[in-house]
Amino acid sequence: MELSMLTIEAFAHYMRGAVTLFFIFWCFKLYVYKRRNRMMKLLYYATLFLAFGFLKDAVFLFSEWKNSMLLNDVARTFDLLFIPLICSFFLEAARPGLVTNKKLVWALGVQSMFVAIFAVYPDETVISCALIMDFLMSLVTIIYVVIFSITYRKFISSNYSYRENIDVSWVVISCIVYFSTLFFFIFAFEETTWLSESMYDLFSIVLWTFLFLFARRHRVMRIFKQKEKPENAVTDELHGPEPVEEDQPQSYRDDILTERLTRLMEVNKVYLNPKVSLSEVALAIGSNKTYLSDYFNNSLNTTFYDYINRYRIAEACRIIDAMPSEGRKPMSAVAEVSGFNSLSTFNRYFVKVKGMSPKSYYLSKQISNH
Repeated sequence: MELSMLTIEAFAHYMRGAVTLFFIFWCFKLYVYKRRNRMMKLLYYATLFLAFGFLKDAVFLFSEWKNSMLLNDVARTFDLLFIPLICSFFLEAARPGLVTNKKLVWALGVQSMFVAIFAVYPDETVISCALIMDFLMSLVTIIYVVIFSITYRKFISSNYSYRENIDVSWVVISCIVYFSTLFFFIFAFEETTWLSESMYDLFSIVLWTFLFLFARRHRVMRIFKQKEKPENAVTDELHGPEPVEEDQPQSYRDDILTERLTRLMEVNKVYLNPKVSLSEVALAIGSNKTYLSDYFNNSLNTTFYDYINRYRIAEACRIIDAMPSEGRKPMSAVAEVSGFNSLSTFNRYFVKVKGMSPKSYYLSKQISNH
C-alpha cells in the first residue's frame, strides 16, 4: 500500500512537471500568434498565467512549506484570477470585438478584490466567496457563448459560402467541457489528493491541446453592421447592374434578383470562388446584403450557404458524370474545382444533397452507363 502511494505521488510530480513544461512551450508558440487578433492575445495571456501558476507551485516541494495551509490558501486565491482571463477568451472567440481592455480590467479587478481581502482577513469564507464569484462568472460565460455562437452561425450561414475554420462549435464545446470539469474537480476533490492532481493535470494537457490547435487555425470573422464596408473586395467583373429600386413592388424586385442571380451563377459562376460572400453577390446584382439575405430566407426558403453549395454540388456532379471509367480524378480535386475549400465540407454536403457520397455517386453512374 505504501509503495502504491509512493508510486502515485511520484506520478503526480511527473505530471506536474509535464504540464508545466507543456504550458511554457505553448507560451513560446503563442507569442507569435498573439499579434493575429485579440482572441489569440487573450489566449496567450491566459497560457502565460497558467505557466506562471504551475511554476509558483514549486514552492510546495520544500518540506517547510509543503503542508502550510495558509500558503496553500494564498495560492488558491491567486489561481482564481485565471477565471476572468479564460472567460474573456471564450467570449471574444464567440463574439469578436466584445471584450475590451476596460471590461477585462474590470473583471480582473473584481476578482483581485478577494486576493486583497484575503491578505488582510485570511479566512476560508473569503475563498468561498471568490469561488462563488468565479462559478457565477463561468456560468454566465457559458450561457453567453452558447447564445453568441447561435448568432454567429446564423451570420456565417447568411453571409459566407463556407464554414471551414470559421465555425465556433469548438469554442462552445471547449467552454462547456472546461468549466464543467474545473468545478467538478474543485467540489469532488475538496481535499486535493495526489491522484486527483494527476488526473487534473492529464486532463489539462488533453483539453488545452485541443483548444490550442483549434484556436491557432481559427479565422475570426467579425459580425459587421449594415453600414460597414464588406470585408472582401468585389472583383471588377461583378460590377455592372443598376441598383434595384426599393420603391418597386416586392414581387418585381424578387423577379429582378432571381434573373440576376441566375445569370451570376450560370454565366459568371461566382460559386467557384471558395470564399465568395453575400456582400459580394449583393453588390454584383445591384442589391444590399440585408435585402438579399431576406430574399434567400423568405422567398427561396434557404440560406446563402446552402444556395451557393447546391450550385457547387451540381458542378461536381457534372464533373463526375464526365469522368471515364478509368483514370478518374480524385474527389479532392473535384471538390476544389467545384468551389469547395475542404474535402470534408464537400463530402458532407454531397451526402446532404444527393443522399450518397461522391464516390458512391461515381460508382452508380458507372454501373448505369454499362
